[in-house]
Amino acid sequence: MKKTLEIMRYEMVSALKRPSFLFFAFGVPLIAVIAFAGYSIISSNQGSTGSVEQTQEESDLETEGYVDLSGLITMIPSDLPVNTLVAYLSETEAQLALEAEEINAYYIVTKDYIETGEILYIHPDVNPIAEGGQDWVMRWTLYVNILDGDMQMASNIWHPANFNEHDLSKVNSASDGSSEECLTPGYGCESNALIELLPIGIMVILYISIMSGGSYLLRLVSSEKDSRVMELLLLSASPSQLLNGKVISYCILGFFQVLAWFGAIFLIFKIGGTSLNIPTGFELPISLLVWGLVFFLVGYAVYASMMAGAGALTPKLSQYTSVYFIVSMPLLISYALSMLLASRPHSTLAVVLSIFPLSAPVMMITRLTVGGVPLWQPFLAAGLTLIFAILTIRAVTRMFHAQVLLSGQPFSARRYISTLFRSN
Repeated sequence: MKKTLEIMRYEMVSALKRPSFLFFAFGVPLIAVIAFAGYSIISSNQGSTGSVEQTQEESDLETEGYVDLSGLITMIPSDLPVNTLVAYLSETEAQLALEAEEINAYYIVTKDYIETGEILYIHPDVNPIAEGGQDWVMRWTLYVNILDGDMQMASNIWHPANFNEHDLSKVNSASDGSSEECLTPGYGCESNALIELLPIGIMVILYISIMSGGSYLLRLVSSEKDSRVMELLLLSASPSQLLNGKVISYCILGFFQVLAWFGAIFLIFKIGGTSLNIPTGFELPISLLVWGLVFFLVGYAVYASMMAGAGALTPKLSQYTSVYFIVSMPLLISYALSMLLASRPHSTLAVVLSIFPLSAPVMMITRLTVGGVPLWQPFLAAGLTLIFAILTIRAVTRMFHAQVLLSGQPFSARRYISTLFRSN
């Protein structure tokens, strides 16, 4: 047990010293959360503009004057900065203020403004106003004064309608499981791509996490065998101690990697809110996180031990790619079928694949994300996968003997399968 713990500590420290592992496992989720949080803050700030459709920040507004010949303007809206508009009794006073650069431009509200709507705008040849102008300041002031200072009514007239779109083409689809409100992830949610593709996204995370840890274990064992480091390791530890130490260490690292990725998804949906068009009643259940971690652990135990066994039979590191492809074929096929069945998560084939141990880790999590899975199915799938993982680990442990590890025979799928079953 002590040597197993030493091997675990060594492998975990070695992995944590790799910048690539740290970046992919923890850096990418952190960047994703920060990016979505920034987007959410920016969107909320843009969406929380006041009654005026401002084209500039308050600090960028120029000081302008006005001459009201109509007697209409009796007040300046309270949401405008002080001295944004300065009143003058005559055009002569306004012109003198302009020449003295006390103001940058001025307006003349004509005596018959109510009948004609005419306003004169006087400014120097070189317009000091920022790009886009700020004539909205005078228009907003006139709105408020015409409505006797009722800023709420003026705001309603400024923005006369908020359009809520109702697509009648989606009404008929509500009866077959789709929801206009997108309260359930999956292809039924056509109005929000993030919710629509969520089952595939979680399945991809689980697939990559299982295969990345397993592939590194395969490369590590075959590299140690190719460089003859394995011979030195066998002098101080038994084959079973080597296998258990390596598999458990990368299982722990993978567990925290999946936890970081799933945690990032939960945070994104939590802080996204209206900026990501997430419906008010939508939320990810904590049970999805728990089941994701469960199926990662049992799935990783199966494929990592299979990869380690393949590494024990691979005499040259140059054979790594072909060996990895052969061993990962069951999960790769399961991944492809999960993508195809994502729009039909409760079909007979999807249910069978979600219970079969070699495909359960990716297919079951896809179905659980969509929802509507009877509770006995994930328990059955996890139990069968756990039993399969125990049998696989026992078989690989028995084939992880010195005569196998030190053998120079080339790798073949037939030899790998026969050795695996013979050991079991």
